[in-house]
Amino acid sequence: MKLLHSIFLFLFVFACLAQGQQKEWPEVEKFATSIENVLWDLRGTNSLRHLRYDGESFFPVTGNGMNQNPFRDHAFVDVGVFQLAFSDTRAAWYFVSDDLKLVTPVNISDMIEFKAESGTAIKPVKNFPQDIQNIVWVGRNQGAELKMRWNGKELEVGAKKDAWVVQNVDAVVANRRVLEAGGEGGALFWLAVSEDGSEATWLKVEDIFGGHVRANPGKAAQTVATTGLTPQQNDLANHAEDLMNAGDKVRAATLLRELMRKNAGKPEALKKLQVRFTALK
Repeated sequence: MKLLHSIFLFLFVFACLAQGQQKEWPEVEKFATSIENVLWDLRGTNSLRHLRYDGESFFPVTGNGMNQNPFRDHAFVDVGVFQLAFSDTRAAWYFVSDDLKLVTPVNISDMIEFKAESGTAIKPVKNFPQDIQNIVWVGRNQGAELKMRWNGKELEVGAKKDAWVVQNVDAVVANRRVLEAGGEGGALFWLAVSEDGSEATWLKVEDIFGGHVRANPGKAAQTVATTGLTPQQNDLANHAEDLMNAGDKVRAATLLRELMRKNAGKPEALKKLQVRFTALK
């Protein structure tokens, strides 16, 4: 991926983390209802290992399925996407698969909301990223006007303080309606587009995890001794293998990139990952 350089400073030097805007669209409400009482087993996570929504609140869940104290803040930010806010500076977005069997949690440290530029023809996003090609997304933070556009090959990212600074950035599809791009110093960004095509959110991503419903358990079971990964990373790698074997190459490749980033200084672990996931190349 080409990296964001000076424009990275424009994007986030004045930005602050805010809770994602709760959507009240019928489609979002339908999604919220569809995941009521689903028990998610999360993979590779730091402490939150199981999660459930009861129709009003999200709960961390014990290993034997008991709800603990609910999270204070949550929002359904789009169809298939919800956010948990842990503090003013810590939040996570959860991207649920269309069949409701898989979830991809991402820890974020910053976010900026964008809207399609006035007068732009938009449509529901069915084919991604083709359906957002050449849509101009506009937003701002406290320091600059911001614009983005997927031109079919690259993500054009622009910021204006005194004058426009624009860079073309390589991006890959990372999840449902999500483009992933790299930034300076190993920074990682996701552009998450709403299902109706009217909005997008630029997320600064710190960690990417996985998960599945309890009724759809994982099968891969390589050990830490075999992979050379930490226990959490090994859990995530096993989940990625299950995704790959099920033909879900986009999500599997996203987790593989995350594992490669987190093991950048460990050549033996990297080599084993490359061999294990050769089918994703």
